[in-house]
Formats: sequence, structure tokens, C-alpha cells
Amino acid sequence: MSDSARPPILLLHSVFGTPELMSRWATELEAAGYRVHVPAMPGREPTDDAVLARTGIDQAFDVALAAYDAIGEPAVVIGHSMGGLLAQKIAAARTPRAVVTMASIPPGVLWFQLKPLPHLFRVLPKVLAGQPFLPSAKTMREVPLSTLPAAEQDELVPRLVRDSGRMFREMSLGSASTRVDAAEVTCPMLCVSGGSDRNVAPWISRRVAARYGAEHQVHPNAPHWIVADSLVGEVLPPILEWLNRTVGQTAVR
Repeated sequence: MSDSARPPILLLHSVFGTPELMSRWATELEAAGYRVHVPAMPGREPTDDAVLARTGIDQAFDVALAAYDAIGEPAVVIGHSMGGLLAQKIAAARTPRAVVTMASIPPGVLWFQLKPLPHLFRVLPKVLAGQPFLPSAKTMREVPLSTLPAAEQDELVPRLVRDSGRMFREMSLGSASTRVDAAEVTCPMLCVSGGSDRNVAPWISRRVAARYGAEHQVHPNAPHWIVADSLVGEVLPPILEWLNRTVGQTAVR
């Protein structure tokens, strides 16, 4: 597929993330010939606790969908974690050329694994109250960043930002805002997950892929933060191969 035929990409970041933390992905995708759009979810750039306090999945989805529509043509949607859930919701509301989810939050309840539970208890009051919060550096290192090199963890932790307790609560409990009608998703989908993910259990990732009949790529040693710069060389090439194979076969509707 020639560069001129490559569709634009909407790239959606995760909870505690920012567009800046997706910059390596945007750069590499653009080098592969794609035009990349990376919107900021509500309440960041700069961090705004007042906005975060009133932001749930629906508000984040409004921003993501508006960004998709602003592209002006069918696009590929790639989302990490919470961005993966938003990508699923866009796929049900529109007809993207394709969707790629990475370590995606599932539609419905996010069942927690036993090992990270003590970390959850520390932030539970703010999550239940829907207040903006940021887990401790220790939690970030031991849960979403768990298998990354220590030096990369040290570089990433100060760049993570406060996020919405309300949004986290909705994802955890599987509120109505997280639901996706799989029958409405007709575009090709690829699910990418980390075998060492302590936020989204591997069985949940397998279930998300099965829900949409999606191809599933698993990186056994990758943590939840599968978008880390150190993993781009491992995770991105098979995604690009899938896009080159799949998008060229997808008619624009």
C-alpha cells in the first residue's frame, strides 16, 4: 500500500497518560506514512482538577469522538488502556477503517488481579469519591510499569499525571458508560496485550479479542504500559504489518 493510500490514525492515550507520552508512537507511525492525530483527554495539558472531577467515560468519549469526526474521513483508531475502550466505542458509533487496542480496558467490569489489590486499596477512597488522584510512584512501578527497566520507570513516573477517580470507578465497576454493543462493531480489529499486565489480566484481553473476533497479538513480558519507548521496537512492527495487510483490504464507507 502506498503512503498516499494510508488512512489517518487517531491515537488515544491512557489513564494517567498524555499525548506527549505517546509521542514516540506518533513519530514512528508518521515515519511509516500515516498522519497521526493525538487528542488530549479532558483535564490535562495542563492538569485541571475541576475538569477531572466531572469527567467520566462519557466525557472522554465525547472528546475522542469529536477528534475522530474532525479528521473528516474514515480513520484507523489506536488506543492504549482506557484509550482502547474508547476505540471500541468509536468502532460501534462510526465505521473506522480499523481499530487496534493495546492493553485495553474491557467493556464491562474490570476484574482486578490479586497481586495489585493492596495498591488499589490505597487509592480506593478517592476513586469511590470520584476525586482526581495519582497513585504513588511505588504503585506505578509495581503495577502498570512492572516489567520495564528501572531506568525507564524512573523516567516515566514523574511524567504521569493525575486522572479522574470517577472514570476509574466507572471502568472498575463496569458502569453503563463502558458498554459496547459488539454487533455494532463491523471494522477489522486487532487486540494487542502484555502477558505480564497487572492491570488487565491476560484472560480479560483474550475475552476482548474473542468478543470481536479480533486477531490477538500477545507480548509475554510486556506490562500494562505496553506503549513504553523500550517496547516500541517489539510491539509496533507486527501492528504495522497487520495494518498494511488489513487496511488495504478495507473499503472506505
